[in-house]
Amino acid sequence: MLRYQYYRELIDKLTDSKNINLYGKEGIGKTYTVRECLLKDIQLQAVYLSLEYPFYLDNLFEAIAMSFELYYSLEWSQVVNCLSQGASKLLVLDNFDRLHLASENFAEDLSRLKMLADLDNFSILTISRLPLKYFHFASFTNCFEDFIMDGSNCWIF
Repeated sequence: MLRYQYYRELIDKLTDSKNINLYGKEGIGKTYTVRECLLKDIQLQAVYLSLEYPFYLDNLFEAIAMSFELYYSLEWSQVVNCLSQGASKLLVLDNFDRLHLASENFAEDLSRLKMLADLDNFSILTISRLPLKYFHFASFTNCFEDFIMDGSNCWIF
């Protein structure tokens, strides 16, 4: 679990529509912190999607649209336009580092997610085991700040 000052910093960044990649070794409590605490404490319309196996990437973008109460059959540009309006929103993609293992069109998928990351009233929180720089897609990773969970900023139980 993140210590209070770091937890507060994470909430503040997400509330300010920053995109964050929360990473750290397995078993440190990243998913627990987000699902059990952050999603209850943050004052944003939030959607949590886990990319655990098995999942079908083709359905990911439909799931994003439906989770934000939009029609799944909308064109992606229409979805982005709808999400750019109104109150601030948060999309959490857990196990994000598994995305590249399942996608044949990874660059296209990242460009679709980048459209969301560029919105002023939208935050994306990715949870992974690695920093995003290991994905080697600079135009996408430059939209994110890395936020590591480790022994220096967490209570380890």
